[in-house]
Amino acid sequence: MHNNPYLSVVSVILATALTALGNGMMATFVPVRLNAEGVGQDQVGMVVTAYAVGMLLGCVYSGRFIRRVGHIRAFTAFAAIGTITALLMPTYIGAFSWTLFRVASGFCTTAMFMTAQSWLNEVTWSERRGRIMSLFYLSYTVALGLGALIMNRVDAGSSVPLMILAGLYAAAVVPVALTRLETPPPPERISVKLVEVYRVSPVGLVGAYVSGSLGMTMLGVGPMYGNAIGLDGQDIALAMAALQLGNLAIQWPLGWLSDRTDRRLVIAGATAAIVLVSAVLLSAGSAVTLLALIGLFAVWGGLAESIYAVSTAHANDRTQAGDYVVVSSTILVTWATGSTVGPIVATAMLRAFGPDGLWLFFVAVGAVFAFFVVWRALKREQPDESLQESFHALPASPRPPEWSPSERAEVEAGSDAYDVMEGAQDRG
Repeated sequence: MHNNPYLSVVSVILATALTALGNGMMATFVPVRLNAEGVGQDQVGMVVTAYAVGMLLGCVYSGRFIRRVGHIRAFTAFAAIGTITALLMPTYIGAFSWTLFRVASGFCTTAMFMTAQSWLNEVTWSERRGRIMSLFYLSYTVALGLGALIMNRVDAGSSVPLMILAGLYAAAVVPVALTRLETPPPPERISVKLVEVYRVSPVGLVGAYVSGSLGMTMLGVGPMYGNAIGLDGQDIALAMAALQLGNLAIQWPLGWLSDRTDRRLVIAGATAAIVLVSAVLLSAGSAVTLLALIGLFAVWGGLAESIYAVSTAHANDRTQAGDYVVVSSTILVTWATGSTVGPIVATAMLRAFGPDGLWLFFVAVGAVFAFFVVWRALKREQPDESLQESFHALPASPRPPEWSPSERAEVEAGSDAYDVMEGAQDRG
């Protein structure tokens, strides 16, 4: 490994940031472009949801490709598919074709993130892993916001954004192909066990679903809302970039607070604040000023992204070491499921109630979840402080399970995983 641990991993961090840059662009570009093409809201919602479906598939299946060909080859293959997809999009503009393309893009982007994350987690020394992974997540979040800002300078009616996306996918291959960072062995298999993980941490599991439902709905349907209230593409891009700015500003303070009190109180408070901000935007309607909208989006984004990070930390507080891969992978897939279902429901509400439908959706989901968290806090005491892990800020898209390739400990479905998890329930 390179003498400087940060220089040794910068190639993988840079490659992943480039993919995040394109992802941040597309979150704004796709709804705005389809709206300009006269595509109906239902069909735009279908395309938006398609990306989340691709993310879900990437969470579940990308590990198989990595195990088969290794990290570098898998990353390169995913980037190549992403590049081809971006180049095809301006050729076939339509709801059906873009649905297929966005499924492929969601799969590739998520798979590239998982490849990079598991790679870094394996090759970095334990005493520096926390700082390096924090740098990794920070760069990813910043790149998402910068991607939205790029759309503020690019004509959404042209093919330029898609050419930039293709270029970013291709550029991401360069630092990975030239890296001197050692390649780890293939990762272990992951296992999804909803019932068992719910028994270990109901708030952690449901919080992951709600976080995906809120966050991906805002990223996908938020630009549709902007179109509905008459914002142009540049103003929508600024509002979407504000989500990531809020994430950077708010997630750390809430995480610090969650390390010093019952995390469920922090989750419930953040969710209640989301309901409040959503209610304010619902009341303001189309009369809200652009400056106020950007500010409220920043607050909303920081609160929403914090739910996943604190919920994950809460779940880990209640998880035994042998259960970590099962719990983290189950939480990730649950998040991706919420990311798929949320935009579908929100799009239907947008169609039924107009622009107000988006905020009605957020108020309903947030209120139900806040009551659920309070109910769980009253029913079960928080874990002993000695069992709580320190909070780690996470990017807008949650990190995948931290595979430990060197251990080669496969987690299989069956009684063994269930029996191990039973012990965790006795701690809560």
